[in-house]
Amino acid sequence: MFRKILVTVIIAIFLLVIASFYFFKNEKPTSEYPITRLEQKIIYINGRPLKVEIADEPHEQSRGLSGREFLKANEGMLFVFSQSDKHSFWMKDMKFPLDIIWIDEKKTMVDMAKNLSPEIFPATFSPSSPVKYVLEINAGWSDRHNIKVGDTISF
Repeated sequence: MFRKILVTVIIAIFLLVIASFYFFKNEKPTSEYPITRLEQKIIYINGRPLKVEIADEPHEQSRGLSGREFLKANEGMLFVFSQSDKHSFWMKDMKFPLDIIWIDEKKTMVDMAKNLSPEIFPATFSPSSPVKYVLEINAGWSDRHNIKVGDTISF
C-alpha cells in the first residue's frame, strides 16, 4: 500500500514539474512593451556623441520607446527604415517628452519636432520630405546642443 502511494506521489510531482515548465515557457510578458536590448551604436550630431539603440525591425519600430520610464541623458533611439518615406510618429504609451528628428538618406536633418509631451497623443508628426532615419531623444537635448535642421549626422 505504501509503495502505491509513493509511486502516485512521485508521478504527481513529475507531472506538476512538467506542467510548470510548459506554463512558464509559454507565459506572456507582463507588459505590452517588454524592454529588450537592441543593438547600440554611437552617432554624432555636430560632433556631439549620442548613444542610440537601433530599431531596424518592424516590431522594434512599432514599440519604439513606448512603455519606458525614462531615457538616459545623451541616449536615444535611431529608427532605420528599409526605404525613404514620410514616416509618422506619435506619443502612444510614452511616459516622458521627446524631440523627434527626421534624417534623409544623405544623413541630413530635414525636420524636427521639439518638446513633444505624452499628453498630445493621438496627434501624429511627419517630416516635410521623405526620410530613411528617425531619431528620438530626450526633449530639450537638441536645444541644449544647438541642433537644427540642415545639420548632418555621422554613423
